[in-house]
Amino acid sequence: MKKYIILTLIILGFSFSCQDFLDFPPEGEVPVDEFFQSEEDAVKAVNAMYGYLRSWNVSAFNYLILGSLPSDEISKGSSPGDGSWANDYDNFQFTKTQSQIHEFWTGRYEGINLANQVLANVPDIDMSSAVKNRMIAEAKFIRALHYFYLARAYGGVPLIDQIPAGPERAVRTTEEETWDFIETNLREAIPDLPETVPPTEYGRVTAWAAKGLLAKALMYREDWTECKAVSDDIINNGPYVLWDDFYALFRPEQEFCSESLFEVVATQVPGESGLSNSQFAEVQAVRGQFGWGWFIPTDALADAFDAAGDAVRKKVTIIYFGDITEDGDTIQGVDVLEGIAGLPRYNGKAYLPSRVPKETGPYGCDQNIRILRYADILLINAEAAIHAGGDAAKPLNEVRARVDLDPIGSPTIEDIWEERRLELAGEQDRYWDLLRTGEAATVLAKYGFETGKNEFYPIPQKEIDLSGGSVEQNPGW
Repeated sequence: MKKYIILTLIILGFSFSCQDFLDFPPEGEVPVDEFFQSEEDAVKAVNAMYGYLRSWNVSAFNYLILGSLPSDEISKGSSPGDGSWANDYDNFQFTKTQSQIHEFWTGRYEGINLANQVLANVPDIDMSSAVKNRMIAEAKFIRALHYFYLARAYGGVPLIDQIPAGPERAVRTTEEETWDFIETNLREAIPDLPETVPPTEYGRVTAWAAKGLLAKALMYREDWTECKAVSDDIINNGPYVLWDDFYALFRPEQEFCSESLFEVVATQVPGESGLSNSQFAEVQAVRGQFGWGWFIPTDALADAFDAAGDAVRKKVTIIYFGDITEDGDTIQGVDVLEGIAGLPRYNGKAYLPSRVPKETGPYGCDQNIRILRYADILLINAEAAIHAGGDAAKPLNEVRARVDLDPIGSPTIEDIWEERRLELAGEQDRYWDLLRTGEAATVLAKYGFETGKNEFYPIPQKEIDLSGGSVEQNPGW
């Protein structure tokens, strides 16, 4: 049976746009200066950070839309005409006033606010110093994680690192300063985080998870020497190995397995539908059978698997109408999905077998959200080795061997990029990889990508207006 920590959300009474997320709490809610009194209060505040990660604002529509739809691997899906506005992301017609652009921004700043509440208030609580230091470190990791997503999407953003006494205008920092802040938070967190946690604490961040996110941030920064060193440390000294069965890897029994560095706990809490609130799987699941049928794999992705002879990962990643899964479910759903002319298909990594009982909450609320896997670390290490020197073939071929692909003796950078495409397909990495490698201008041109504009999303116009113009818009918008 899956073990987990129950992440009870607390309402700290703050609204969260860049201008107004630091307002005073409304009547009827516990003021912050009355809440943070004990170690128990601190634990609740930390749990709130984790619980928020599975919320609609962070792990559902805006997360999947901005992280998937503009890529060549995912299309909108669903029934033709349903949510037709989302096609703007498939063809790069989205604007600076659209709601998903704004909700991605505010959702991350809401999470940052929860981390800042911990960082501002927990140091003054009379409690165990070891527990206190760990909670502060966890908050720095969570804050860095939210800024990691913001930096990829928008470039430089306002860095909010405290709870101001009153309303303040946001000031945008540079992209470099934003990455500096992410790296600093992670490096400060690592010494006070445990290397492992017991099953009762699965879902809480470890030092290795922080090192993993650091390695990924360093990859985006193209700090290849340090990226190689950090990923080497994880490979040589960490407790991780690839799970041998790629299909089983994405089923509930393998949550927090030997390949997992960090994942968001999404679980049913009996009698608490409000806490069983993850819709990450539901919105992607088989339409008319399990869920909504959005975010479907494209023919381009299927062709890439075929070209590589990668039958194992294709079968797991793309489940087609009529397939019978290894768990015995026959994939049915609907006859037609928007965005493809062929056989309806769905993201198999978000599939939760029907054998998993559902008592409360949406379909798939028991499906954890994998944020960082060991396979990603191996491929980060391989890419760093191409640039900084070292053996790129060994980590690359470890990933390939699991899915019965022949080794590559002298891999090129393109080999590693393609391996990332196939290994991490449907996991909200492909679009960001195309942007960071400069491949987007070529690969996505036929979908409407414009060089000099689409390297970043626009800063939400509402946030620029709220700032009185102190937050500047990205080029081209």
